[in-house]
Amino acid sequence: MKQNKRLSQSIQDDLERLEGIALTVLLLGLIALGLSQIVMRNLFGMALPWADGAMRAAVLWLAMIAGITAAGRMRHIRIDVLSLWLPPGLRRWLHGLCMITTALVCIQMCWLSLAMVRLEFEFQTAAFLGVQTWMVQLIVPFGFAMMAVRFLGAAFAPPPETIPIELGQEQSRQDGQAS
Repeated sequence: MKQNKRLSQSIQDDLERLEGIALTVLLLGLIALGLSQIVMRNLFGMALPWADGAMRAAVLWLAMIAGITAAGRMRHIRIDVLSLWLPPGLRRWLHGLCMITTALVCIQMCWLSLAMVRLEFEFQTAAFLGVQTWMVQLIVPFGFAMMAVRFLGAAFAPPPETIPIELGQEQSRQDGQAS
């Protein structure tokens, strides 16, 4: 049992590292490409014709990977007023219900975005440098599927034990440390 838990934690740590690397590379690439476009336009009166499409693709991938990361760390946007006044048993039940509902919404979004990708596949339009638009958009169903998996996993985990301190801050009930 402990070995399975360690393996699961190791895989989760590796995925978080991979997400961090992907986010860093995408963000730095986006900044570099944007700056090069500005410099080229202002100094030389020209620009890379494919750069705008590549930057749009990078923003999409950046947003979806950041969403996957936020879901995995339970740092997504959520409005959770009711659980502040519920006893632990009901809080756990509400947390599970909210996570399952969120996972179902993500599954529906995955399904709908797959339809969008199929449609783009039929049109065979290029996003930039011959990269097909459907290839760029594949991150959307993948991202929602990964978020659904993360929310389903969170549905069966204990709810986060936090109490509000001030707007924008949380304090853990277990260790008393501000996070």
